[in-house]
Amino acid sequence: MSPTRPAKRGGRAGRRWPLAASAGRLRVLVLVLAVMFSVCGARAVQVQVLDPNGIAQEAAQQMQVTRSIEAERGTIYDRNGQVMAFTEDTVNIIADPAMIASNGKEPSTMRDADRQRAQRAPAELAKIVAARTGEDAGQIEAKLRNTTSRYAVLARQVTSSTYAAVASDVDAGGWIGIFREPNPRRNYPMGSVASNVVGFMNQNKGAGGLELALNSKLAGAQGKETYQTSPKGKIPLGTQVVTPAVDGENVTLSLDSGLQWQTEQRLAQAVKDNKASWGIGIVMDVKTGRLLTLANTPSFNSNDPGKATPEALGNRAVTNVYEPGSTMKVLTLGSLLDAGLTNPDEITHIGPTIKVGDNEVKDAFKHGDMDLTTRGILVRSSNIGTITLARRMDKGTTAGYLKSFGLGQRTGVGLPGESAGRIPNEKMRDYTRDGVAFGTSLSVTAVQMAAAVNSVVNGGVYVAPTIVQSTTGPDGKVDEAPLGATHRVISDSASAQMRDMMEQMVIHYKDQLYIPGYRTAAKTGTAWGIDPKTGKYKGLVTSIIGVAPMEDPQILTYIVIGKDDRSGAGLGVAGPVYKDIMSLAIPRYGIKPSATTVTNQLPLEKNAPSASPAATAPSGSTASAKPSASARPKKP
Repeated sequence: MSPTRPAKRGGRAGRRWPLAASAGRLRVLVLVLAVMFSVCGARAVQVQVLDPNGIAQEAAQQMQVTRSIEAERGTIYDRNGQVMAFTEDTVNIIADPAMIASNGKEPSTMRDADRQRAQRAPAELAKIVAARTGEDAGQIEAKLRNTTSRYAVLARQVTSSTYAAVASDVDAGGWIGIFREPNPRRNYPMGSVASNVVGFMNQNKGAGGLELALNSKLAGAQGKETYQTSPKGKIPLGTQVVTPAVDGENVTLSLDSGLQWQTEQRLAQAVKDNKASWGIGIVMDVKTGRLLTLANTPSFNSNDPGKATPEALGNRAVTNVYEPGSTMKVLTLGSLLDAGLTNPDEITHIGPTIKVGDNEVKDAFKHGDMDLTTRGILVRSSNIGTITLARRMDKGTTAGYLKSFGLGQRTGVGLPGESAGRIPNEKMRDYTRDGVAFGTSLSVTAVQMAAAVNSVVNGGVYVAPTIVQSTTGPDGKVDEAPLGATHRVISDSASAQMRDMMEQMVIHYKDQLYIPGYRTAAKTGTAWGIDPKTGKYKGLVTSIIGVAPMEDPQILTYIVIGKDDRSGAGLGVAGPVYKDIMSLAIPRYGIKPSATTVTNQLPLEKNAPSASPAATAPSGSTASAKPSASARPKKP
């Protein structure tokens, strides 16, 4: 009986190649190889025949590196060619960790000795860089061991000589993978001198002052470089495309850094002596409007702005507003003279007080009924007399003069953050008009006020203040910056009358203000200070403004000092600084002594004895003339 056969399994699953059926296996193998060679051949045809340029371009792009080329930032000079800001050619020390990890070879070609050396490289290179730069060796080594990276910054803004020393040490050890890239450092050789004007940098961009305002001019245009690279670095004969950078423009300012330093030092001393909180010192060329100094205190060092308080980083002369006080009487009386509503010798009767809104305004010096000349109203700084005269002018005309003096609008001096201040319009209330007359109920910046008074003494012509004198392009071409726009505000005769009246104040307070050999003209001011945080009155703003020589004004000086308390006045607090700075500026610019000397005091009042300077309260005070709440300025 035959043995029982196993039952057949269903379908084709049970079929298998017999062990001796080699022909079938060979056919399958040949078929697979044929498909593989067909694919490879098709790819070869695509690479070599159909799209060789596209494939080559793709491969080249994978080998390309693009790096930016920094433009050299322009230098800032003062009017005498002294460098105030320049760019130092410092570099970053950078590394290619992936190159270091492969010892500059293709990984497949590395021998054991190469791998051992590559393992030691990060620690050895870290020691070299740390020894020359002072950076932490451990942190450097950690960056170098990140082998997935092709770029690591090991030290920032080191001198070229420092990098040269590092490169020499790297070459001596036979190491690779350390490079440099430009990262210039901005340097301010004068430190804090004019720092509030020049400004400062943050991450290679202007962040304050003219560095910010003129950033596009100073920075230039960035270029770029695209090149081919390999594990050993840039391929010398590889494709390289360079778009050159365009260097920034050099800027020359109208500032006199020497006089600026002297003004800052004297101003800081006065702020300290008077226990004040801030100060501003402006010296201006009367004819051109060029600013010769624009001093602030407290200030900061442009090389290290991080140590400064936020308040010290700005420029109070253009950003902070305040009530000007009695220096405003120069503008008020100048307008009245121009309009023919008074003259220097006119007698005005005044009482001990005058009603303004809900308040009684009085003068800083005690008196009963008296008769003052218009000249005497300015010299004695009578609030009552100024208000009495100002009421003769209609409000629309008053508002027009304020605008023509440049108040209530930015001067366009070109510094960041400039405030416009605030002036009333032609619909102002009566008490507002009265307050404006003697320097309250409006707000100004120091640069605004300097330019406004300058128009009164400059033959009646307003000149917009400027601080940039010229620019020089990368091609060496010098472009002179235009002078500020001009327009007439008051007549030349009214201007001459105001200068005569202001000179009488210097004569009246000759012990405090007289500068030997020169006829000068000045006006002091004292007003309630404004707390910028609350908009409420706090402390005092003391000031003085004047010109020299009186007969042909060349130099205007304006000193403003802010106090948190209410002691002192413009003559005693700001006056000494004004006299010192004016005494320095006049001979510095070769101004000849006055040909004539005027020492006689012209009539200030009628039928009453003149108060002696020693017995009279410091001129210019409006602190006793605080306006009603409705007339006070709101928070600026």
